[in-house]
Amino acid sequence: MKLSILISRCLIFPAFVLLLSSNLAAGSLPVSEWLVVSGPRPDLPAFSETKNIKGESFTAEDLFKLNPVDLNGHYPEYNKVLISEREREKKWSTAGIDDSGFVNLERTLDNSYERAYLAAYITIGRWMEVELEISSPQMMEVYLNGTNLGFSGGSEKVGSEPKKFTREVELSKGKHLLVIHTFIKEKDENPWQIKGMINLPSYSREKDATVEINPKQGKNINHLLDGIKAGLTTLSPDAKFYAVNYRRTLPPSDRSENWLEIKRVSDSKIVHSFRHASIHAFSWAPEKNIISYRTTRENKSTIWIYDLDTGDYFALLEDVEDFGSYSWSPDGSFLIYSIKEEVPDNEGDLNRLLGMRDRIPGYRTRFFLYRVDIESGIKERLTHGFLTTSLHDISPCGKMILFSQSRPDYRERPYSRQDVFLMDLATKKADTLFKDMQWSVSGQFSPDGKQLLFTGGPSAFGSKGENIPEGMIANNYDTQAYIYDLKKNSADPFTRQFAPSISQAAWSRSDNFIYLVAGDEDYVHLFRYNTKDRSFTKIDTGKDVINWIRLSGNEPYATYSGSGMSSPPRVSLLDLNTGSSLELENTEKHNYRNVVFGENMEWDFENSEGIRIPGRVYLPEDFDESKQYPLIVYYYGGTNPVSRSFGGRYPFNMYAANGYVVYVLQPSGATGFGQEFSARHVNNWGRTVADEIIRGTTLFLDDHSFIDPERVGCMGASYGGFMTMLLQTRTDIFAAAISHAGISSISSYWGQGYWGYGYSAVASAGSFPWNNRELYVDQSPLFSADRITTPLLLLHGSSDTNVPPGESIQMYTALKLLGKPVELIKIEQEDHHILTYSKRIAWSNTKLAWFDKWLKEQPEWWENIYPEKNY
Repeated sequence: MKLSILISRCLIFPAFVLLLSSNLAAGSLPVSEWLVVSGPRPDLPAFSETKNIKGESFTAEDLFKLNPVDLNGHYPEYNKVLISEREREKKWSTAGIDDSGFVNLERTLDNSYERAYLAAYITIGRWMEVELEISSPQMMEVYLNGTNLGFSGGSEKVGSEPKKFTREVELSKGKHLLVIHTFIKEKDENPWQIKGMINLPSYSREKDATVEINPKQGKNINHLLDGIKAGLTTLSPDAKFYAVNYRRTLPPSDRSENWLEIKRVSDSKIVHSFRHASIHAFSWAPEKNIISYRTTRENKSTIWIYDLDTGDYFALLEDVEDFGSYSWSPDGSFLIYSIKEEVPDNEGDLNRLLGMRDRIPGYRTRFFLYRVDIESGIKERLTHGFLTTSLHDISPCGKMILFSQSRPDYRERPYSRQDVFLMDLATKKADTLFKDMQWSVSGQFSPDGKQLLFTGGPSAFGSKGENIPEGMIANNYDTQAYIYDLKKNSADPFTRQFAPSISQAAWSRSDNFIYLVAGDEDYVHLFRYNTKDRSFTKIDTGKDVINWIRLSGNEPYATYSGSGMSSPPRVSLLDLNTGSSLELENTEKHNYRNVVFGENMEWDFENSEGIRIPGRVYLPEDFDESKQYPLIVYYYGGTNPVSRSFGGRYPFNMYAANGYVVYVLQPSGATGFGQEFSARHVNNWGRTVADEIIRGTTLFLDDHSFIDPERVGCMGASYGGFMTMLLQTRTDIFAAAISHAGISSISSYWGQGYWGYGYSAVASAGSFPWNNRELYVDQSPLFSADRITTPLLLLHGSSDTNVPPGESIQMYTALKLLGKPVELIKIEQEDHHILTYSKRIAWSNTKLAWFDKWLKEQPEWWENIYPEKNY
């Protein structure tokens, strides 16, 4: 019986597992070239011959084990400096092996202790089990990907056989760093030498494993998860400082570290760090270099005010129970904050549900608004009642607030109603701006306070924002923007003819322009809208995807984060006047310094109706057009396009680095292509999308000879998981398929998931199980399970509240009873997204192992992760 122990990984290298037993073939690969550097001179400490309190003298082994160099995060490369010792740099050099396979090290000091480091990179072309065999007469430690595999004491006698150190490990596809820390004693007369061998398994093929001294490699899961990530970044009112949120994983644990730092814009030097302080809800005051933040103690919150210029700080709100959120007034004279009020979710053993939303934890929680004066500390309550009051914005003059209430209404989709109010803070009188809005909106004041900027679906203000042919139903996930004139009581749907879908809108006080972050097909671009001439201008940021933008108060600057298909996220400063950008944070530069990306290309086709369906392709970094590769087809198929973001749950560069060509297409129904295109999603549920994916894949195969048509896989998640199941009932062109959190029966998803009926209010407008059997039954993969022949992997978080795990379980049950190739993997205690560090890595490896098994004829990895059980 094989016992495997998971080992921690180095920052940029794939995972490996230490094996305690395995059957390996006799084929061996010598480590034929090494990187070598001498370590710091090891000197015995004073009184080393004096026995300590345990009666022990200081030994050479003690000196060796005091390893002076931390190699974690250091990746050896020719001529790269390891250390600077006493004004002398020690750099990595190269060394070959002799006829016996040994690398011979020269002693620089006669009859003295010396240490050195050797390094080589093992490049693995597929997952495999190997045996590392390291031989040396001297003491040594062996490290693989930063993990210490063990210690060898060396040979005792002069002229005796070098002592062998062996360990069996599992190596995933990619590059692995082997480091030897070697030490020679002062009177050791044996030659200082090391020999490295990699004993390969019987299933390995030529060039499945190579040894080199170049750290360049493809992207892997650890690149995506590890290292320091820069998050939301905000500017001070004068745009001279910025506050940036950081996050860092702490492998191999599932813990992470979060902190905030304030830096100067001019040179990115730290002004103040909250590295070891637990703070939340950081915010800049509107006019001065004053900050606010929240600390929590025993479930009570305190809001602190800190003046960066004077160093003064005080507690504005102290030990507040059930604190929610807060916002500064535009003049900095007060805060609006919210307090939570709760009732028990469960009233006894028999608990009556108060509607569908009462299933959701926290539904009975309510939030109400309060105001606190900064100077006097006087607090007052602003709202009361039985419905949560949600603050939208505070007017520029500080005299009014915009807020809303929402309540369920199951008589008409989308099964909720929204009331929007304007309150005079002096009188506490709330005037109703909108009553019983069917489609909710989110709003903010214009810089002069005379207008409101709202975002919402095309149907938010009746049909004013709709731009679809007669007979179609608008997709209200296709977010639009509106300017509402408070004096005229009229809404202007100014993005009605604007194809991109709005994800963020901000009305700048510095120039009176509206800045829009919007999905533009599979890009996310930044646009500027001129309210005077009603024109849109795309701002060239050089990024494929803008994640967010934050405007400065009165200064014409903003911070934003952006990434590309092969470029990690970076935080930049944008000059709104000139359009020029200055990079502020590029924390991923270090993480990806040795990563090589393959080429990308565009590939579009026309569906049967002549509509362009765009797509893009990711190629392996060592792509050779004369070879044939397995193909992975990825799609979502729902209302959102698969953007060109660098990371995400499905990092396409990572699959390409594992030897796959990846084709990502954007079927009809997605937002960002105009309202007519997105409206095709409504009441469709894969009718046209499945045909588009099949057509696109077939045309792609016909057009690219470097794809092996017998080795094509597909995968998708959530709605894309539904599409994976549906596709297998319609075609057999795929050799393997993966569905994560997929929907097998539209009716059970509609009724069971927390959001099923709500999502269906848009996706299945007016259609229900009792009036549209064609949609709910005929389009549900479960009812055509007998047509599936493709090996199907079903993945599902056991705690998924969006798409319940039963959606995968019932498809698994059907296919098992039908005798079809199917596997179901539950990710315990995970919701719709797999977020826990270790589980996300295991989840990622599972997907790769499945495709390796069916698309590469390499079942060993899958069989190692999920060995057959004798049940």
